[in-house]
Amino acid sequence: MTANNPPYNAGDRIILMTIGLLLILLIIFVFALVSISNTYQTKKQEYGTLIEPRTDLHQVTVKPPAQIVKTPVIVMAAPVEIPENVAPKAAEAQPPAPVRKKQQPEKPAIALVARQPAKPKPTIKKETRVTQPESTSGYFKLGRSGNILPDTATEWACVQDRATGLIWEVKTDDNSMRDRDNFFSWYDPATEHNHGQAGARDGGRCKGQADCDTLAYVRFTNEQQLCGFSDWRLPKRDEMLSLVDHNHSSKKTRARINTDYFPQTVASWYWTASSNPDKPENAWFVLFRNGLALSALKHQPKHVRLVRSSVSEKKTLNRLAFNQ
Repeated sequence: MTANNPPYNAGDRIILMTIGLLLILLIIFVFALVSISNTYQTKKQEYGTLIEPRTDLHQVTVKPPAQIVKTPVIVMAAPVEIPENVAPKAAEAQPPAPVRKKQQPEKPAIALVARQPAKPKPTIKKETRVTQPESTSGYFKLGRSGNILPDTATEWACVQDRATGLIWEVKTDDNSMRDRDNFFSWYDPATEHNHGQAGARDGGRCKGQADCDTLAYVRFTNEQQLCGFSDWRLPKRDEMLSLVDHNHSSKKTRARINTDYFPQTVASWYWTASSNPDKPENAWFVLFRNGLALSALKHQPKHVRLVRSSVSEKKTLNRLAFNQ
């Protein structure tokens, strides 16, 4: 009777299964290691191929192209039959070809002509008149000789009012007789103008070559022929009031006047030629601070701005020009 093999117990089974599992993991690890080694060798070969210079290039020798030789083309001409009774003409000698010379430009012929004295052109004196400038203002500027200047001129001596025709003196700032800071006493010995009171002679404060009164200043200006005229005078009260302009008052001096044409005007009083009949010792002046006409004693010094009469406006229109 054979003895039966003892059966495996639970502990033995666990040991066998663990050994089998370890063998399987060992096989997988070996397989993975072989695979990684093969992949590394393949990448190494590819990288080496990229960095190593290629040795499979062959040197190519380029031969120069062979010279092309053109084969001459032979043209066969048909023989020309010459009649027997016609003797062949001897070959005529051809003259040598002329040598071309460089063509020189022809020199212009110089004609000797006696110079005739140029006839003087007749001088034509044109009548000139004042023309209105492009400016839409009521004034235009005059130069020292009385010529009309463009509205953009920076220096001018007189201004003409297009509405009244009056030509006004423009004051200066150069310590001359026309300086804006000069003061003059009112003085007029003519009894038909002063209502029995001539005023004060040389009672002002001025810089220049004349006495500091209105009559002396008028005479001096006429001797100088300001803007080419010698009929300057002291303006009347209404004439001086025509310069008052409340729309163009100076922001700097506060003078009620168009300072674009009368720039050296102070906001002070300016004498007029009008004596006060109610108070013969007084005369009228215009205060350009507010544009009012007031009366004051004739010996009190004030500013002066001269004017030319509008009576001679027609003569003025014929005398003034743009370029004199």
